[in-house]
Amino acid sequence: MGSNIRQVSVAIAAVLLTALGCYPIANFIGYRSVALILLLVVSVLAMRMGLWAVLISAGFSALIWDFFFIPPFFTFTIGAAEDMLLMVMYFIVALLNAVINYRVRQFEQVKLQKEERENTLKLYNTLFNALSHDLRTPVAAILVASDTLQDYNLSLSKRQQRELLAEITSGAIRLSEQVENLLNMSRIEAGVIQAKKEWCDVSDLTYGVVERHDRDAGRIVVSVSEDMPFVYLDFGLTTHALHNLVSNALRHTPPEAEIEVSAELLEDLSGHFEDTFTSGREENLKSVVDTKTSRLILKVKDNGRGFPPEEINTAFDKFFRYDYTRFDGIGLGLCIVKGFTEAQGGEVSIRNRDEGGAECTLEFPTRVLKKG
Repeated sequence: MGSNIRQVSVAIAAVLLTALGCYPIANFIGYRSVALILLLVVSVLAMRMGLWAVLISAGFSALIWDFFFIPPFFTFTIGAAEDMLLMVMYFIVALLNAVINYRVRQFEQVKLQKEERENTLKLYNTLFNALSHDLRTPVAAILVASDTLQDYNLSLSKRQQRELLAEITSGAIRLSEQVENLLNMSRIEAGVIQAKKEWCDVSDLTYGVVERHDRDAGRIVVSVSEDMPFVYLDFGLTTHALHNLVSNALRHTPPEAEIEVSAELLEDLSGHFEDTFTSGREENLKSVVDTKTSRLILKVKDNGRGFPPEEINTAFDKFFRYDYTRFDGIGLGLCIVKGFTEAQGGEVSIRNRDEGGAECTLEFPTRVLKKG
């Protein structure tokens, strides 16, 4: 109700201001030209206002035009028959214009809402289809391996038992990662991700990610300088982002492909680091902290097939899954990488390497603290 009153007030004010602007020049342009100007204003209002506001402005503009601009002035009497016809035609055209514009806007809104519903349903279908496969697959593997252990425990060799236990562990890890990605995506969309920065050892961060992929650790090469100083980041968010990148590279490359994880520090000449130190311990470190803004560059490279060129710009979108017929995944991993990186003021990028494979880069603004 309040919105309708505001729209009517704005519409009436627009007609009044237009009439006031036309009044001093009415003798030069003629009252028929004033009618065209008022009709233009009503048409513009019809593109933005509700139906009642436009109808009222159309009727009000006709009365204003009659009272101030059609002879005899300052009366609602119309002397000439042609002016009477012109007045009636103006009123009809203004009303028709208002109704048609309103119907067009209403149709566009309905069409937009329908498209949004279809896109939402498509996203939900994508999610549910992925979940039905990606959650069922590790659960099925766990059930099969555990049933085999229960039914044939005495007849299985030690090596077979270890393989089945490893299969159970692998399935549980995959299931945990899928659930964790769903929870993290909901946190990102809710806007509740807040970076809790601390001094981090980049070596601990990168090698910690490698340890989480112990079955594929032989494929991962880490390149981090031994004397790299501590950096000021959210250890948990950065670890999770890097873990998702490595998992994605392992999943989309052949078993013999090598994954390289590297880290380097660059001086940032353009940015300004805005984090402040709050605890007493960190306050005491100010004298040894480099006051220059640096950028930590984390890269994950592989020598696989890379990304399809037409899809590389959408790789960090939610539910993005390329070559989905061969690989598992809900399509949230890279989207979470972007969310966790940007939550720390960082940036993400991806490109196909000239020598083959893909290169994903995370850049974080940071300060550094020398070791020792």
